[in-house]
Amino acid sequence: MTPTIHLRQLECFLAVAEELHFGRAAERLRLSPSSVSEAVTALERRLGGRLFERTSRTVRLTDQGATFLREVREPFERIVRAHQTVRAELRRHREVVIAHTPELGHLVLPLLLPTSARGGPVDGEWRWRPVLRHTTDQIREVEDGTVDIGLCWSVVVEPPLQATDLAEVPMVAVLREDDPLAVADTVPLSALRARPLLVTPRKDNAYIDSRLQAAFLEAGVPLGNVKEIERYDELAVHVASGARVGIHPGTIAAVNRIGAVVFRPLVDPAPIVTIRALTRTDHDAASQALLDTLVTVVAGLDLPSPVRSGTGTPG
Repeated sequence: MTPTIHLRQLECFLAVAEELHFGRAAERLRLSPSSVSEAVTALERRLGGRLFERTSRTVRLTDQGATFLREVREPFERIVRAHQTVRAELRRHREVVIAHTPELGHLVLPLLLPTSARGGPVDGEWRWRPVLRHTTDQIREVEDGTVDIGLCWSVVVEPPLQATDLAEVPMVAVLREDDPLAVADTVPLSALRARPLLVTPRKDNAYIDSRLQAAFLEAGVPLGNVKEIERYDELAVHVASGARVGIHPGTIAAVNRIGAVVFRPLVDPAPIVTIRALTRTDHDAASQALLDTLVTVVAGLDLPSPVRSGTGTPG
């Protein structure tokens, strides 16, 4: 039976053969050195012999490695060219798939629709299709190519993913307009120690939850005072109809339709979160066009400015 050799293994072999250095090969491929080393080792295991002589200072091809390099370089390059050509042709006629969390979809996606007043994209330039996904699903589906762009809150990603920061927003207190704390421009988080608080479900966004947990701990806010409200768009309704204070990213101010509430950035500490767009590092021109538009439309949103801890003023 013919041994199975994966294209990723060949790609790593060729990069190491040209760089003669695992670290530089990994940087070129945007992979970790350990991933490149594992791929080359797996290839050697499949072939039944060493392709490289490795020491602590040098990497060089063995005689078998040099022979293998001569035999595989051109076929591999032809496969890469064929993949790029066909992929580009197919993608000219496809939809760009953008995954979004519920709130960020509500906030941003209407701005991507073409309007004569805004001079947005017109039919035929590019097409896109939204899908609702929470952040962990976005990461997985952007990586495997099911989704082209993920629109989410800040997360840490590694190649083959990359993240583009679209906007920083403060965490805000959602207050009834007659709340004594609404008089000031900002609200110290410590001033909410004795107040019942509402947040959206922690399971939906581990990143925001971790920021809030750290801020509550620093400000001495008892976690027993914090309850969850299922939907972000209901949070302001609950605040307006009762005595609770909402805690949420400042984007809620841009989508709120309840006139009886106000939004004040939190300070001391001043948690800040980031709207991010996730793509693969090898994303295509259609995805880049949509990403560029996302950068533009989010920059034009009227969002609260971040407040830096200890200053009490926008930073």
